[in-house]
Amino acid sequence: MNSKNVIMGTILIAVMLCSVFTGIAEAEDWPMFRHDLEHTGETSDVSANPETLELAWKFKTGDILVHSSPAVSGNYVYIGSRDNYVYCLNKTTGRLEWKFKTGDSVRSSPAISGNYVYVGSWDNYVYCLNKTTGRLEWKFKTGDLVGSSPAISGNYVYVGSYDNHVYCLNKTTGKLEWKFKTEHDVYSSPAVSENYVYVGSWGGFIFFWDGHVYCLNKTTGELEWEYKTKGHVYSSPALSGNYVYVGSYDNYVYCLNKTTGKLEWKFKTGYIVGSSPAISENYVYICSDDNYIYCLDKNTGELKWKFKTEHGVDSSPALSGNYVYVGSDGGYVYAFTTPTSIIFAPTPPSEVKPTPTPVPGFEAVFTIVGLLAVAYILRKRK
Repeated sequence: MNSKNVIMGTILIAVMLCSVFTGIAEAEDWPMFRHDLEHTGETSDVSANPETLELAWKFKTGDILVHSSPAVSGNYVYIGSRDNYVYCLNKTTGRLEWKFKTGDSVRSSPAISGNYVYVGSWDNYVYCLNKTTGRLEWKFKTGDLVGSSPAISGNYVYVGSYDNHVYCLNKTTGKLEWKFKTEHDVYSSPAVSENYVYVGSWGGFIFFWDGHVYCLNKTTGELEWEYKTKGHVYSSPALSGNYVYVGSYDNYVYCLNKTTGKLEWKFKTGYIVGSSPAISENYVYICSDDNYIYCLDKNTGELKWKFKTEHGVDSSPALSGNYVYVGSDGGYVYAFTTPTSIIFAPTPPSEVKPTPTPVPGFEAVFTIVGLLAVAYILRKRK
């Protein structure tokens, strides 16, 4: 999760409804944070005309802030709010299907597997809910708040906690399989590839203390390798081929060898990188609080282009066809194919207020954008 704009009490989920693509019924699901276990941020659904989007619906939660990113499965949208609830909404109408109350703010992004929803809360628990009814199946208590978004692989749930641990839980029973102790808090969300889990951690309470990227054996929790940056790793790793891509508060974007943890290249931006990368073909897309959206060659780290927004960008890009979608702290959603060709950049609604506090990034539900905390659900104009 990575974005820092918030909406005053309203879920304004920035989503291109599936009717823009192939019809709502056939649209691809977006079942977890960053779309898939490798956190590519890319969907196979394609919008031919993103400039023709307009508001379809909005849903108001019970508190002022929504930091969680939506997950979409079938005809439903699942999302958390700082009013302590997890919500299930009809993706076509925005109608409330059910809500489940936790003990504190829900900033974690839900993950869907089978008939269940998995999500963390700032009450220190990881929850498993029936996705149809919202009934509690099990909950697991960690030692501190859970802002990390779960990843589901096989029969296991992988998630981080502010108690300095990464957890592996049985997804059916909630039983602890293993836990791994990190140097500091884990807000980063785990990515999974083959037999390994990749995740970042903070560097302590001093802003420039070193953060880490970890590679763990997903079956045993044993450390395979770790890489130390010069700042917090708030970003969630993305995987492609034999490489791990991640941002850091030391202003750099890193490419590490997935097997060894060796540094392949790093690219310096102008400020902290809390955004999580998106990857498509030969390119890495990532944002920085220096106001820029970057496109890098994923093999060399060479800058291909950058686009300057009016504000910092903690949002994580989402990819669909030839388009890159991203939101900025100024309340804008951008869609473009080149750094000089803005396809869709609407004026933000008056209730969107930027906040200086970095929070997990929002991303598009099934087909698009990583935006402000949660944004508008959009539809194609008639």
